[in-house]
Amino acid sequence: MTSTARRLCTAATGAALLALALTSCGSGNDAGAGAATADESNAIPAPSGLDAAREYRSVREADPVADPVAVAIPAIDVDGPLTRTGIDDRELEVPDFGDMSWFESGTAPGDPGPAAILGHVDTRKGPDVFYRLHELEPGDSVVVDTADGESLEFVIDRVEQHDKDEFPTENVWLPGSEPRLHLITCGGEFDRSAGSYRDNVIAFATLNSS
Repeated sequence: MTSTARRLCTAATGAALLALALTSCGSGNDAGAGAATADESNAIPAPSGLDAAREYRSVREADPVADPVAVAIPAIDVDGPLTRTGIDDRELEVPDFGDMSWFESGTAPGDPGPAAILGHVDTRKGPDVFYRLHELEPGDSVVVDTADGESLEFVIDRVEQHDKDEFPTENVWLPGSEPRLHLITCGGEFDRSAGSYRDNVIAFATLNSS
């Protein structure tokens, strides 16, 4: 992982649940492309419960869904292939600038539990793939194409913005019986002295089973 987009750091947290960190450069709804003057990183925490999520995926009785290969979000003009990111030396990886990635160490979209797709909001050159993530509204559609040719539609429930020190760990990462999809990027004010963004933007969606 030699690209600056894959630089990893550990989030500073006061909670025992937080054992990993995912870094992603970007801005939320109160920082525009003009703030994208640094490729420094902001942290998205993941809990020790992530191990439970992977174990849950490995032992569940349901037939697993094929791996995701592309995602489309018509409401914000996003449509493109998915790369894969995972865990490297107990830290979470992020995609290269311009890419979206599925966190393959967790749940696949359409399987029970939380699946995560990651993307940047901006770069030195301007907006990136998840620049408009904060604009999503309840009812908006997210379509994930799988390797076996199936298209899965998820429906946005809500979009939240949290200080990175108050990341909603359990809501994002812990297992459950309902197929869920979480789109994650950075947001909030760009702290030039720290070279990072202060918040994370998370779009929560559930599988449309109708």
